[in-house]
Amino acid sequence: MNNLYRQRLSSHLKEMFKYLRLVFNDHFVFALLIFIGGLGLAYSNGLKELQAGLWWAKPVIFIVLLVVLQLGRFATLLQDADVVFLLPREADMRRYLTGARWYSESLGMLYQLFFMFILLPFIQVTDGMPVLSLALIALTQLLLKDAAFSVTILRRFQLRSRWLNESFWLNWLVPLVVLVCSIYILPVAGLVLALALMIGLRVVDARVNQIPFDWWKAIALENNRMLGVYRFFNLFTTVPMLKGVAKRRRYLDWLLNMVKAVPHNTYLYLYSRGIVRSGEFSGLYLRLTILGMILLYFVHGTWLPVLLAALFLYLIGFQLIPFYWQFDDIVFTHLYPIAESERVRSFKRLMYSLLTLTAVLFVIMIVIANLNWQLSLTLLVVEAVEVFLMVQYYLPLRLRRKA
Repeated sequence: MNNLYRQRLSSHLKEMFKYLRLVFNDHFVFALLIFIGGLGLAYSNGLKELQAGLWWAKPVIFIVLLVVLQLGRFATLLQDADVVFLLPREADMRRYLTGARWYSESLGMLYQLFFMFILLPFIQVTDGMPVLSLALIALTQLLLKDAAFSVTILRRFQLRSRWLNESFWLNWLVPLVVLVCSIYILPVAGLVLALALMIGLRVVDARVNQIPFDWWKAIALENNRMLGVYRFFNLFTTVPMLKGVAKRRRYLDWLLNMVKAVPHNTYLYLYSRGIVRSGEFSGLYLRLTILGMILLYFVHGTWLPVLLAALFLYLIGFQLIPFYWQFDDIVFTHLYPIAESERVRSFKRLMYSLLTLTAVLFVIMIVIANLNWQLSLTLLVVEAVEVFLMVQYYLPLRLRRKA
């Protein structure tokens, strides 16, 4: 069973690296470095304006630690067919889960240490904790993460205990009490509570060997985890594992009726309805637009909001280009007596409409967040130039390369 997990992990990592190479291309890495640098500068400048003794500092610390504690999910890499083919080896699933825990917990601990490192300057400025107290809080966080993985493993067995199956108590409430004790009372008190919780759950975990493994629940949880991973990759590239579902969306008929059903609008008619009813592309467009608006609301400065808006506008346009070939697998589209130039013209109109809408929403968010008309006008000019260059020059270049 250990060899089986190692083989699956090797295949899984190869698949993840394949998608990561597509996600972190040269353009995105460059934009990401600028974005991280801007956030780091904003974080540094914000710390300079803070002082010790702020009443809201400690609530922010334990809330951030509690949220970070939820990062790092249990990767069992189970597949749908395992309920049949691995059922005779159910007694050996403990060894399989041990390998899964070693891999998953290693990543989870790295997440905790990374975000704890980012939070340290804020703690030092607002609370001035000694180094020993910070080390004890970090150790408490790691112990709580270990306890969380014990709970995760327990829930993959057919338990009758309600308090173990209820995610709210052991994922949120108990860690909240431990972190509050660490920050408000004594770091040692929180460490003792976290250690007791970890040991107690380890003991309970060691006693479930005779309990049947819940195959359907474990496989459903793993499929749900991989669905989240694929959806992230789908923000940057096409993922074959995600199957889109068309939805009617009658409430947008008034918008689609603006496209007249005339011969020269054949592809515009098809593309407009496709983008509205496609769960894959419409969801991607909405997620990136909403995420960009949220970040623009919280990011302030002279040039950082402009760079961030330009980055998200580029990502949205880049991700929408593959929609041009969305209907190529339908044989009837190849029978249309319509020139390729008309098809390109229709897709350009669609891209202009979607990117212009996003650009306007970004400008509105900048106006609300900064109340700076000069910055808003600058962003408007930058976005107008970017939309024009992307649709008129970059889009035809990509289409010719694909052809």
